[in-house]
Amino acid sequence: MTRIREWQSALASVIEERMVAPFAWGTHDCCLFAADCVQAMTGHDPAVDVRGAYADEKGAARVLKKMGGLEAIASTRCGKEVNPAAARIGDVVLGTAGRECLGVCTGEMWHAPGEHGLLAMPMRDVLRAWRV
Repeated sequence: MTRIREWQSALASVIEERMVAPFAWGTHDCCLFAADCVQAMTGHDPAVDVRGAYADEKGAARVLKKMGGLEAIASTRCGKEVNPAAARIGDVVLGTAGRECLGVCTGEMWHAPGEHGLLAMPMRDVLRAWRV
């Protein structure tokens, strides 16, 4: 039971810390936010090889293209794919928030970086999910 509380607390800390953090390519974008949440929960950084590799939208697009896109990144780095309806707190999700982006399930909502802080969106907007 202690292990469960540890990962939940770690995830909550990342979400609380980022709640009002503005979107920033290469530091607080959807991919790195999801990776930061995974790292907080598991100790494993799924984005270790791309941190510092881009600092703007053009650079992010180049990295995304090289890696096969958001779905490919999540599929190869975040765990087994699950039905979005079965997503649990902490699972990585791919959803729509104006455009497709990665985020993290927080229960009935999922969170992803927005212009002025984290956006909370309903899980019905989730297209795919991966178990962490």
